[in-house]
Amino acid sequence: MAHERYIIDEREIELLDRYEGIMKQSKDPYRYDTFSRETLAEFCQMKDRSNDMFFRRYQGAQEVIDIIAEQVGINPKNSGFWIYAPEPDGTSPISKKIEEWVSRSGEKAKLKKRLQELEQENAILRSLIRR
Repeated sequence: MAHERYIIDEREIELLDRYEGIMKQSKDPYRYDTFSRETLAEFCQMKDRSNDMFFRRYQGAQEVIDIIAEQVGINPKNSGFWIYAPEPDGTSPISKKIEEWVSRSGEKAKLKKRLQELEQENAILRSLIRR
């Protein structure tokens, strides 16, 4: 999004003026109708910049989520999952895959440890048989 000067034209001013009686609150100095046209244009430009910045952040976060999804085996383009927000129960397909992977790797570590114990017992029994 290009940052161009935002200029309020006469139609917008007429629209604001039309609702001035409804919207005006003379006790509130921060209402839109108390600002000059230049200030209102600056506000609109600031809003546009903020929207642009938040959209860029959203796109960046989406790219990171896509990378993580691919790493855990979910194709973000045609997975059938909505991976950019949690499900109503607070989980997401990505977190489920990560939990599944971590639990499997934990089981693998336990199995490796048990295998080492069995190999040690086997070595002890073989040494006893040789005597």
